[in-house]
Amino acid sequence: MVTEKNEKLEKIILEQNEKIQQLQEFNKKMEARIEELMTAKQPVESLNRQKDLLHPMSYKHSIDKSKATNTAQVNQSVVQPKRKDIPFRALREPMNRQKIKLENLQLEAANKQSVVLPKRKDIGINVRSIRVGQPWVRKVRFGGGGSGKGKFRGPFGVAVSQDNEVYIADWDNSRIQVFTMDGVYIREFTTTLPGETGEELNPHDVAVDRNGNLWVVGHGHVVQYSSEGTYLGKIDLRHVTNLSGIAIAMATEQVIVTDGQSCQLRVFYQDGSDLGTYGSGHRSPETWCPQYVTVDGEGNILVTDINNHCVHVLGREGNFKFKFGSEGSDESQLKYPEGICIDGMGNIIVADTGSRNGCVKMFDSQGRFLCHIESGYPRGVAMSPGGDVVVTDYVNNTVSVWTQG
Repeated sequence: MVTEKNEKLEKIILEQNEKIQQLQEFNKKMEARIEELMTAKQPVESLNRQKDLLHPMSYKHSIDKSKATNTAQVNQSVVQPKRKDIPFRALREPMNRQKIKLENLQLEAANKQSVVLPKRKDIGINVRSIRVGQPWVRKVRFGGGGSGKGKFRGPFGVAVSQDNEVYIADWDNSRIQVFTMDGVYIREFTTTLPGETGEELNPHDVAVDRNGNLWVVGHGHVVQYSSEGTYLGKIDLRHVTNLSGIAIAMATEQVIVTDGQSCQLRVFYQDGSDLGTYGSGHRSPETWCPQYVTVDGEGNILVTDINNHCVHVLGREGNFKFKFGSEGSDESQLKYPEGICIDGMGNIIVADTGSRNGCVKMFDSQGRFLCHIESGYPRGVAMSPGGDVVVTDYVNNTVSVWTQG
């Protein structure tokens, strides 16, 4: 009887030792592979794929590769994980304790693991990582109807500078108002066109270029101002009556304007030189009505289309890449989308004005729905350098700043 028990015990011990040995061999292979990647300084995408195999948590990144002359420069913008952060270790402990220890290390890595992106002041979009699944809360709401300081009559477009100044296109008051991210009024200037007539421009949208100057689009004109409101220049488009959105392609310093009248995008250099049009309705398979526009860190152009209730994604040369969205009230659908902006991870924020109750929606870079941010009557949206979302409400004449709690 004793001999039989000893044999069973020895068998169990042998099986446990074999499992431990297999786990140790697996861990050695994984550590060797990680060491190889870290030593070779492979591209960020390769390292992320290897880490995804080891860890269930995945993440995205967006790096302005136009600022890097080779792969090594792109790699230097990312903080490589330290060996101690890798969740898998060979532990010389009983199997049950080892399993618990590994699970704890995985959880710890999920909480700590992150990618540090380069500061992207040159492209003017947020660099902070958006935490998918983290609830959004309203940080501040300001404004109200009227023509006094801090009041609005049709707040449409919005932009946020790298200095965290919020610029609001106050349409019917013919002015740009400037606020802090806490909603504190700073200054304003009237969007008056140069010349003897002193014609005022009703601003529909506003964008900030790499020098901190403002580009304002309105009826028949695109006007450049300093951040203090000094007139710098204009692009005369008097024959175009439906100019809605404006964006600056930082890498090429091009000005992109949506022309709903001709169903196309108009592209200019900042000196006013006409570079042509993208997406003319006469050549497109469908008639679209572009409203607002933004440019991501790779130079792709994203345009909201209120006619087809979708977002078009074009390459930097205007070539069609894909679109997402369709008419409806489901979370992944859109109805009369207007304002649009991009965060530093490539996520896309859209003002879905016609959906039930109206809301702001966030999608990933491929157009997959991620979350809602706000309900109400959104028109313009902009991302701050710190990752907060600024939303204009054209019905209630207010502006809200949303942050992740």
